[in-house]
Amino acid sequence: MAFDIFLVTAPGLEAVLAEEAAALGFSVKGTIPGGVTVTGGWPEVWRANIALRGAARVLARIAEFRAFHLAQLDKRARKVDWGAVLRPDEPVRVEVSTKKSKIYHAKAAAQRIERAITEELGAKVAADAAVQLKVRIDDNLVTISVDTSGESLHKRGHKLFTGKAPMRENMAALMLRACGYTGTEPVVDPMCGSGTFVIEAAEIAAGLVPGRDRAFAFERLATLDRQA
Repeated sequence: MAFDIFLVTAPGLEAVLAEEAAALGFSVKGTIPGGVTVTGGWPEVWRANIALRGAARVLARIAEFRAFHLAQLDKRARKVDWGAVLRPDEPVRVEVSTKKSKIYHAKAAAQRIERAITEELGAKVAADAAVQLKVRIDDNLVTISVDTSGESLHKRGHKLFTGKAPMRENMAALMLRACGYTGTEPVVDPMCGSGTFVIEAAEIAAGLVPGRDRAFAFERLATLDRQA
């Protein structure tokens, strides 16, 4: 079953990321400040993490409902099929943001959702858990997403040392695309720094997949099919 997948990026680069996603065969639904929404299933989530150069992280929308007070949030959070996405043996952490809503205490809201997960699924809550749920409460609409990336996707997994204030790899990739780079043109960077632009350009030219050398949070979810 298809669901919304949100690709996070820096404000101003949404259109370029949408172009990259469409070029890789993703079904682009639209853009909002800070990201691009595509639709698909879990295979698309995995592919987005591994193949997209411009995304900072990939959020899978797993639940949406309205809640006007904490008791209602608690009740409706318990109806979410947590076991379809989360594993009881994997700790989880919850981050909540709230805007223009009756529920205004983000920490209290996070505690209600954490308790629902612990009591309904049996998973532990840990501040350093690799699996994170991002919950947005906007105009009393609760949207629950699981961060399927883990560490930001600009961390490709192969650059061990960087200079001071380096350009992030995903932003460099989007800027190269915005300039019309396709992998065949020469790239000259006179202010090279740690080499982010030229390394990204070389990888694009070589046809390398950006996520080939790193781990992802989706590997810790119940939705992972290693045979896919």
